[in-house]
Amino acid sequence: MEQMKIAEDKVVPLDYEAAQLPLEVRELRPIVFREETSYWCLLGPDVERGILGNGESVSDALEDWLKMLRKRLKNADETDDVINFVRDSLGASNRDVW
Repeated sequence: MEQMKIAEDKVVPLDYEAAQLPLEVRELRPIVFREETSYWCLLGPDVERGILGNGESVSDALEDWLKMLRKRLKNADETDDVINFVRDSLGASNRDVW
């Protein structure tokens, strides 16, 4: 799946190995970035087709992204390429192998 390119100066560094992050964030690694006074979290080729969350802080944006991810998982059909990527990625997670 193609990930939208975000200007490097807007990207917020995130330690995807941090144990306190939800599993979905650690496995899928959505990009977190800042636009003016808001933080955004995105997985996907663009904001229209991707899974997008936002908030006043990084943790708010991640929480909103998780909410949007779960909502989209419930309502998606087999033609949703982003959700197909999510299902494949979470299904092939290292936690199942080790």
